[in-house]
Amino acid sequence: MTEPVQRQQIGYDLAGNPMYAAPAPTTPAPVAQAPLQPLKAYPWGAYVGAGCFGLLALVVVGFVIVAILIGFSIALVVLAIGVVALTICVVVLRSMWRDYQRGR
Repeated sequence: MTEPVQRQQIGYDLAGNPMYAAPAPTTPAPVAQAPLQPLKAYPWGAYVGAGCFGLLALVVVGFVIVAILIGFSIALVVLAIGVVALTICVVVLRSMWRDYQRGR
């Protein structure tokens, strides 16, 4: 069984009840610290190398995509020129066919 804490009476309140001083704070027991661990060495050179390789891979992929898009745009320009030439050819041949049908 624990013994009751003896507190010093410092006076009475307005109702006539005794007032006691606040108990003194107790200091906690020191906590034992774990022994320091050695610092773990990270392979920073490998990380930098992997980052540079990733950047290089992205640049190469970007250049390939740009080259493909330029190739598609050139192909579309060639197709448009071909369609215009075919349209002109059809219009001229239609005009010649009408002239031939009329007997000129």
